[in-house]
Amino acid sequence: MNRAFRIAFHTCIMLSLAVFVGCSDDDPAAPPPGPEPEPTLGGTIGIYADDAGTDREIVDTGGTVTVYVIHKITGGTTASQFKIEAPAGWTQVGEVHDIELTIGDCDYGIAYAYGDCISGTINLTTLTYSTPGNSTGDTFRVVPDAPYDHIRVVDCGGNVVRDAVGLTSTVSQP
Repeated sequence: MNRAFRIAFHTCIMLSLAVFVGCSDDDPAAPPPGPEPEPTLGGTIGIYADDAGTDREIVDTGGTVTVYVIHKITGGTTASQFKIEAPAGWTQVGEVHDIELTIGDCDYGIAYAYGDCISGTINLTTLTYSTPGNSTGDTFRVVPDAPYDHIRVVDCGGNVVRDAVGLTSTVSQP
């Protein structure tokens, strides 16, 4: 797909999701790797080594690595939109969505409609990568999907909140 089509496509999708769950506008910046930030209204979206969402250190085994895209939120949410930047040399070989209503993909931008107001640790997608085996200090980042300058999270009242945080996860060697 060309860039203009992707932008128009994702914009139409978010507008469609607005009818389904309600939308407005928001704006966060990804913090550097480190401890989980304090809870925000929009929560955090990150890449984790485990499906419980406790470990953001991804190990480059030089083979196939599975990671989990997880949204953590205490106040409740109905939708989100973002994309994932993987480390150089990591090739995605699998993407399985835990949320049924998704549009797009994690590499180029994805929108999720959760179908209800939910909170807690929400498993969104399981990603499988083929790794180069020599990544150290590289990162996975959850970033805004074009054309937005923010990660979009819709609260249970149909408002896009401004404080959702896209997390950075580090890559290490075994």
